[in-house]
Amino acid sequence: MKPSDKIRFRSADGRFNLLVSERHLSDLRTFCAAAHPLETGGILIGYYNCRHDTAVITEVAGPPADSVSRPTRFYRGVRGLQPVLDDYWSKGEYYLGEWHCHPAGSPEPSLTDLRQMRSIATDASLQCPEPILLIVGSSPMINVQVLPQNEAAVLLAPTDAAPRRSIL
Repeated sequence: MKPSDKIRFRSADGRFNLLVSERHLSDLRTFCAAAHPLETGGILIGYYNCRHDTAVITEVAGPPADSVSRPTRFYRGVRGLQPVLDDYWSKGEYYLGEWHCHPAGSPEPSLTDLRQMRSIATDASLQCPEPILLIVGSSPMINVQVLPQNEAAVLLAPTDAAPRRSIL
């Protein structure tokens, strides 16, 4: 990822950062447009820097075949994910979290979204104590949050001069 090709999101206190490329944001836009007017989603794959304060997205995976899309709900399936995750794991890249779209509304997470991410953060078998949740809204706006284990959700805002509305 070239420096000019990435957007940085940062928490207000600087504890959490996310780097995502323009290409991956374009991939999200494509997945969302293909599913419209239904919600869709998938997983975020990548790695952390050596200080573990910045996650770098290297892959935005679309919905597994057993996912269920509805106008206001998305249930991400699991079929075929484990071999994909195993392959990335062997390259030093990991499951970072989830993404999905709200095609008819705000990118703000629902209580269901937050509960699901909290479940991921506290499930030791998933080894993801700080999952990232990225939601694409209809404007097109995006909302990025980290849900640290045993803490409140933390909003990440783009650090560029570009407003949230123009990210996608």
